[in-house]
Amino acid sequence: MIKTVFLDVDDVLANFMKGLHKALNISYDYSNYPYEKGNWDILGYQIKSDDGSLITFDQCNDCCNTSFWQHLEWMHDGRDILRAIMNTLDFHLETVYLLTTPMPNLESASGKMIWVNDNLPIYLKRTIITQAPKHLLARPDTLLIDDKNENVDGFREAGGKALLIPRPWNRAHLQADRTVEVVKEFLERII
Repeated sequence: MIKTVFLDVDDVLANFMKGLHKALNISYDYSNYPYEKGNWDILGYQIKSDDGSLITFDQCNDCCNTSFWQHLEWMHDGRDILRAIMNTLDFHLETVYLLTTPMPNLESASGKMIWVNDNLPIYLKRTIITQAPKHLLARPDTLLIDDKNENVDGFREAGGKALLIPRPWNRAHLQADRTVEVVKEFLERII
């Protein structure tokens, strides 16, 4: 039985990729994902400017100030993912926590809290922002919902349950057009 759900924010609820490309003045269209599907690694400097030059991690990090986070849009399906979690398992607010990793930019954590306050104020006191690995919170009765392969794998290996949100940049990319259905199907299996 799941007692605690940890829900990632960036690119699950908030559209980090779109915001980052906008901050870097680079074209981006989620529906026409411009990178190799299933192989996204921001630390691998895969973002390219419109002229083809590689963007460094430091350039990305510099963009991630308070204003950047505050103005991120919702993912196109972010609200539906949250709704599916709350409805499918009939969770109560005290069961779900937002669990997110900030960029090294010192304004990142405060910017994320402003985004939560502006978009999900009911979760303001239920938000965990940490640089520590997410798998440290894994227990048999916990569930992590995240878009990063490594976070999901680490959480499972540490004894928790985990769901990889299908996105073009992870190994579940073939299901990226049906994320909400994948969430519902997974949750119904673990009830």
